[in-house]
Amino acid sequence: MKFVDFIKSKLFFRHLALMVVVTLILIWLILQSLKLYTRHGQFILLPDFTGKPLDELVQFADEKGLKVIITDSIYNEKMPPRSIHIMDPQPNTGVKSSRKIYVTIISSAPDFVPMPDIRELSLRQAVETLNLAGLRVDYLSYVEGPFQNSVVGQRIGTRSLRPGELVPRNSKIVIIVEKGEIPMPVAVPDVIGLYPNDAYNSLFRSGLNIGKISFPENIPRDSAQVIRQYPGIGAQLPVGSNVNLVFGQVKSSKQLQILRQNNLYNDSIVVENEEEF
Repeated sequence: MKFVDFIKSKLFFRHLALMVVVTLILIWLILQSLKLYTRHGQFILLPDFTGKPLDELVQFADEKGLKVIITDSIYNEKMPPRSIHIMDPQPNTGVKSSRKIYVTIISSAPDFVPMPDIRELSLRQAVETLNLAGLRVDYLSYVEGPFQNSVVGQRIGTRSLRPGELVPRNSKIVIIVEKGEIPMPVAVPDVIGLYPNDAYNSLFRSGLNIGKISFPENIPRDSAQVIRQYPGIGAQLPVGSNVNLVFGQVKSSKQLQILRQNNLYNDSIVVENEEEF
């Protein structure tokens, strides 16, 4: 049979039709497999469970095929026990089924940790030691002494603390620091784009305190980032000076770059009424 006669025959068209059908079936099977593997387009919008009972999140997760993992717990007398403190991913994020939701919850009773001995450490070492112990810095209290930023004491409020004394986790510790014989000014670090704890610790490590802070009402505090600082980046200040912070949300690297440029210290700018900051 000649080729031209073959392609005009019924046998050729039967083979061609069979090939088309097989090809379509294969394509359909591949697409279905990809959908099953990637769950293409099936995103679950994660509601905001911050401040709500853990059981509500667990029930939601069970219904949507998600997994809840508790990574930490903190004590906060102003919040109900076993309520959600932090979620990761953040609320209103699209997630796929089987995604793990990491949460920090509020514990029913304070967890106590031993107070580390931060005396005779450098200020930077003292801040890191407190963080590793599950404690936070309240503020820096500078006293007369020969060595600038050398730690000479530790207390909660006005009460001195002994090394090894049990204190509630996340307690705020006052670090008592020497000024030095001839105190040298310190440069204000760049904290633009940082989350609250990171920004605070950066200032404390530099020998500066937290001044006025402002948070937006529509963003959880732990998710807010510094969008303005005063004095600006690079300003020279006496040790123990306050730095004011305004928090918001940084949505892109370009915005972050612009914010940093706008927050560089400029000694030609005079703030006549700092209360307006």
